Amino acid sequence: MSSHVASSAQMSHSPLVISVLPREVIMEILLKVPSKSLLKFMCVSKPWLQLISSPEFVKIHLKLTANDKECSHHRVMFQESTGNFKVCSLPSLFYKEQSTELLDMGSPMEEPTIYTWIVGSVNGLICMYSKIEEPILWNPTIRKSKKLPTFGAKLRKGCSYYLKYGFGYDESHDDYKVVVIQCISDDCGSYDTVVNIYSLRTDSWRTIDKFQGNFLVNSSGKFVNGKLYWALSAHVDTFNMCNIVSLDLEDETWRRLELPASYGEGSYPLTLGVVGSDLSVLCPNCHEGTNSDVWIMKDCGVKVSWTKIFIVDHTQDLGEFMFFSPIFSIPFCRSNKGERLFLLPPVIMIYDGSTRQLEVAVQFEECFATEIYVESLVDPLLIS
Repeated sequence: MSSHVASSAQMSHSPLVISVLPREVIMEILLKVPSKSLLKFMCVSKPWLQLISSPEFVKIHLKLTANDKECSHHRVMFQESTGNFKVCSLPSLFYKEQSTELLDMGSPMEEPTIYTWIVGSVNGLICMYSKIEEPILWNPTIRKSKKLPTFGAKLRKGCSYYLKYGFGYDESHDDYKVVVIQCISDDCGSYDTVVNIYSLRTDSWRTIDKFQGNFLVNSSGKFVNGKLYWALSAHVDTFNMCNIVSLDLEDETWRRLELPASYGEGSYPLTLGVVGSDLSVLCPNCHEGTNSDVWIMKDCGVKVSWTKIFIVDHTQDLGEFMFFSPIFSIPFCRSNKGERLFLLPPVIMIYDGSTRQLEVAVQFEECFATEIYVESLVDPLLIS
C-alpha cells in the first residue's frame, strides 16, 4: 500500500507522460491536429513550440491538409461592403448545411475598403492589393500578414494602361513570388510591357525581361503546378482570345499555349480556372449561348493536350455573367453526387455532373465570395 502511494506521489511530481515519448511519435500525433488547435498547442512547452513552428513540420502538415479528400481544411473567403473578410468551411457549402456560419476575420489592410482585391491563394497564404496600399501576404488562419515593400519606384513612368497581378510558389527555391505586370502606353499610341517580380525569401522586387506579345485579359493569373497563366487578347480593347501564356516561377520564362480546338475564332472571353491540379478553361458555346464547355489542360512539357470534362447548362444571361466574373474555381473536393463548386461573385453555384445543371448554394447577404484557401501554418514573416 505504501509503495503504491509513493509511486503515485512520484508520478504526480514527474513531467507529463507524453513528454517522454519519442519526438517522432509526438510529431506523428500532432500532424493529425487542425491548424487552429496547433496554435494553442504551441503554448504547451518550448519543445512543442519549436516542433510545430519548424519548417519540416509546417510543410508535412500542409501536404496532409491540402490533400484531404473531404476538403475539411478548406475555407471560402467572403468580402463585406466594408472591405473586411469572413470565412466559412467549404464542405458546409457543398452539403448546403443550414447551420453554415461566417466567421469574422477582419482585414490585414490598414484601411479596409471594397477596392481591395485578392490575387490568389497558395499554401494558405493569400495575396491581396488595393488602390491605396501596397500588396499584402496574409495567412488568415494564424492571423499573420506581411506588407510588401513599395514597388512603385520599380514601375516604368508613363501612362499605365493596366496592371495585372499573379501570386504563386516556387518549390525549387521554397519561395513565394508576386508578379505585377504593367502595360504602358506612350503618346504615339504604342504599348510596352514591364514585368516586376517580388520574392518573399529575399523580400525584394526586381524587373525581368519584358513580355513580348499580346495583351493580358484576366486581372489575376491562375497558379497551377509552379506556373502562372493568363489569357491573351489579340487587341488591347477586345476580348478576342488568341492564346494562353504561362510564366514559370522557377526559371521565370514565358511560354505560349494553344486554346482548346473548339474555341474557334469567337470574340467571347473565356474564363481560366483550376480543377484539382490542372488548369481549366470555361469556353462559351457561341451558337447557343445557353451552355459552356469546361476543359482541363495536361502539360506534358513539349506539348499540351486539352480534355473536355463536362458541359454546363445555363441561361444566356448567366453565361455572360460567368465569363466576366473574376472567379471561376472548381476544387478537387466532391460530394457523393460528383458535384463541383463554382465561385461566381456575388453568388456561389453548385454544378451537378449528373444533371448538368447549376444551382445556387448557400447565399449570404451583403458579402460575396472571393477565394478558396486551405488552412496552414505558413508564416510570411518567417520566410523572408
